[in-house]
Amino acid sequence: MVIADSPLNKDAACAAAQSDVVYSQLVARIRLVLTVSAVLVAILDHAGPGPANLTALMVLSAYALLCAAVYLCPRCQPRWTRGKLRHRLDVAVSAAVVAAVGQADIFPLVFLFFAIVVASLRYGLAEGVRVTIATVLLYYLAAMLTLPEVAPARVLLRAAVLLAFGRVIAQLGELHILAARRQALLRELNQVANPRFGVERSMTAALEKIRAFFMADSCLMLLADPEQEHERGAHFLRTVRADGPTVVPAIPIDAALARAMLPEPRTHVLLYVRAWRCWRAFGGCALGYADEPATWTGHACGSLRELAELLGAASFISAPVNFGRGKGRIIVAAGTRHLGRGDALFLARIAEQGLRAIERIDLLDRIASDAAALERKKIALDLHDSAIQSYIGLQLGLAALCRKAAPGNPLAADLDRLVTIAADVIGQLRDEARRACAAPGADQSMFLAALRRQAAQASSAYGVAIRIDAAPGLALGDRLGAEVLHIVREGISNVCRHTSAGSATVALRCAGATLRIDIINPHDGATPPRFQPRSLSERAVALGGAAVVREGGANETIVTVEIPL
Repeated sequence: MVIADSPLNKDAACAAAQSDVVYSQLVARIRLVLTVSAVLVAILDHAGPGPANLTALMVLSAYALLCAAVYLCPRCQPRWTRGKLRHRLDVAVSAAVVAAVGQADIFPLVFLFFAIVVASLRYGLAEGVRVTIATVLLYYLAAMLTLPEVAPARVLLRAAVLLAFGRVIAQLGELHILAARRQALLRELNQVANPRFGVERSMTAALEKIRAFFMADSCLMLLADPEQEHERGAHFLRTVRADGPTVVPAIPIDAALARAMLPEPRTHVLLYVRAWRCWRAFGGCALGYADEPATWTGHACGSLRELAELLGAASFISAPVNFGRGKGRIIVAAGTRHLGRGDALFLARIAEQGLRAIERIDLLDRIASDAAALERKKIALDLHDSAIQSYIGLQLGLAALCRKAAPGNPLAADLDRLVTIAADVIGQLRDEARRACAAPGADQSMFLAALRRQAAQASSAYGVAIRIDAAPGLALGDRLGAEVLHIVREGISNVCRHTSAGSATVALRCAGATLRIDIINPHDGATPPRFQPRSLSERAVALGGAAVVREGGANETIVTVEIPL
């Protein structure tokens, strides 16, 4: 059974069309030319009775003035003249002219076709069909009421021709908008998330864009590591769902599950649509597409049905993908709507072209990670040789000084405290050296634990109570998480060293495509002098963001750092 291309959400393409000033002016100019031409015909070449022609002339003249105002003053036009009301008003004017003149001449038909063309090119199939049906009904009613001597079959024939042409024009408009949306998606996939934050965030953002484009429930990427093809954990799956986290890591899966999700032949583009519940023999399909001979052929329905049940989908499309050294599949699964052949072929194009930018980011990320690992090892060695050894010498000197002090010496307690502080500092430096040698983790719990550890250290050293307020489900990935830890550490240090606050709050929120970090501390009511934290500002600028300082409502100073994602 032939499955047509699925109806897609066209809001983005419609918004782009609405914002195109040149296109809007062209449509307004054509509408004005048609209206003025109809006015001239009504004056010079009218065939109806005098009162009827006068009514049509008045309707067309009023509409011509409105069209001239819209064309000459596009920025001053009222809100009610924008959007879908324009082409719907064309239909109403055409029906009024037909009813007034009493015959279906050429200009009302031209207006009707013009309204269908504008509606279809701007808003796609649904609006085009809606306007076509309304046009046919109004035309038929106006002709039947004003032309009783004309045979109904003749008027019905004209209405049927108008309906057929309107449906074709609406379908062409749908294809026009679909092509624009596909080009926009490919362009967006080449402008993926900030590459500074690694391939995990970039891949998650790309899969989410693909899922949203097809209005599907989930988008999955399954890749196999060629070096571990026959070992456990050789396949890695990344699943993106609606309203999911901003970073979805790839998780290893069992070999049996991987085989179920990679049906043979692995080079084919696959399409599966579940049959209707009431009509098991109709409405479903299991198809495969190969480049040679570039045709759709039937596929083993059993394996695809099992995969659809595993995904919990009514239909899915799948295409082979080569990502770096790994090979696998990208799968788009929809639970309620049916995907089509055009969707499957476009997914194959996405897998072939749209993910190239992320593949380059992955290559650069691995190169940068190797270089960073060597640099971290060098820093750890330098830290051990310069700082840790010096603190160990200081600790030994303080311990020797404690042994020389008599038991009743009033400085004995202070010396013991200094020895303890030196030991704690040495422990912290050794921890930093070990963390510098190890690769940073991307686990959310580890990130929050590190934030709370920073807060506990500030509270112990300075007596300032620090509260961490992180949004539920906040996932930042390894690179961004490491940068955020540095920013929060610097912000807490500024509060503890440069203010007299006894408490502070660190709030982390993701608003759209921006991560916002608020470091809030109360003051005594006197407005503090204006300042700009230099280190925080430099770190924010390096990440493409900014840092600002503002006053809160309850005698609070708020340092806000915003980082684009």
